[in-house]
Amino acid sequence: MKKIIIILISLVVVGFLGYFIYVNYIKEQIPKINVEEEKVSISKYFIYGNHFNIEGTLDVLDKNYQDIELILYNGEEKEIEINTELEDNKIKFYLSDKINEGFYLDEIERGTYFLFLKLIYENKEDEEKPITKYYVLDNNTEYDTTEYYTLSKYNNRIIINSDNEYNTMNFIVSENKTKNDVADITIDPGHGGMDGGGAANGYKETDFTMNISQKIKSELEELGLKVKLTHEEGDLSQSEVLEEYNTHGRAVVPNEVKSKYTLSIHINKNTSSSVSGLEIYTADNINYDFAKSLANNITSYTGLDYSTNRLYKMFDGVYTHNFTEAEIASSLEGYEERGYTPYNVTENSNYLYMIRETGGFMTGAYIDNSNPDEVGVNEYYNSNVGNETYLLELGYISNIDDLNNLIEKEDKYVEAIVLSVKEELGL
Repeated sequence: MKKIIIILISLVVVGFLGYFIYVNYIKEQIPKINVEEEKVSISKYFIYGNHFNIEGTLDVLDKNYQDIELILYNGEEKEIEINTELEDNKIKFYLSDKINEGFYLDEIERGTYFLFLKLIYENKEDEEKPITKYYVLDNNTEYDTTEYYTLSKYNNRIIINSDNEYNTMNFIVSENKTKNDVADITIDPGHGGMDGGGAANGYKETDFTMNISQKIKSELEELGLKVKLTHEEGDLSQSEVLEEYNTHGRAVVPNEVKSKYTLSIHINKNTSSSVSGLEIYTADNINYDFAKSLANNITSYTGLDYSTNRLYKMFDGVYTHNFTEAEIASSLEGYEERGYTPYNVTENSNYLYMIRETGGFMTGAYIDNSNPDEVGVNEYYNSNVGNETYLLELGYISNIDDLNNLIEKEDKYVEAIVLSVKEELGL
């Protein structure tokens, strides 16, 4: 017994000694970065979907650098691909001009990573050892700290701030231990309650949207994803209105649950029964790969044609609709008479609120607290973390061929949408 106690005490002592050595010696062996006095001024950074984007400028006197890199540093350097422009002695850099491209966050291993801009110059005295200069990323935005949750299969929480010895922006990646209901994807069943959506040929939108959404949710959960519906069947009676904003409003839920993607499911309608086909609506200024995948898979699996509508069309079956000047004026018409405060609607604002208000400032969200009693509030309207949202109009209920196709092949629509998500997320 005495020997066992001695062994246990020895193990505890060795453990403490090992920890002491790590903290005071091994950990300190991570080389320090010697940074330049000049700083990179960060003017914008955000996360849309699961991609990080950042923009900044640096004034340099010596512009004869051979290379420029954005690096993550945690003892080793990881390069992040950037785009640069040089004007006079000012370097501008950015990750992508598409809001859903940039640095993919979900696969970063746990740890703390410092961000630096690195310039490389020729060393005339020793060509094999180029001169490197490191510059701190000075966050000049209003977003001092940003919180992001990865897809659940990675189960990480990422904090972005500048609270470190360099005062440069950093990523702190740790296991997600929160008890909050964090989702990967939000599904929005179009309409609900007393709002049945478009109606024609004896059917209304809500005859399909909830059922399709529930099936998509079930199939995605089979793939291991965490999925949230903006509202559930039975939440509302036929006399109740589904709230768009405020706590648990349909355009607010995606950011409440910190999902990465939102799919809003709808069936279209037109006064002309000849208008038909699939329409996928997106945010502006994106990489359209996922939207094209949705359009291609849905048409291939179901036989539904691409829409005959040409307005706002970007690609076959894919549409982007931002406010026009005329639509901005129309949207604010009557505000003064009703005593409302006009919103800051711009041509950067997406016309569809489920796309606009789930995407933060990146999609031009504007429902602030100007008219809380009349319209409601989206507390995430100015967020720099947004959902990558797509609104799917699965044919026209006013077109008998589209309607019959939907009735007969509903499961095929679900299968096609799930396949696109699976391909997008690499599942």
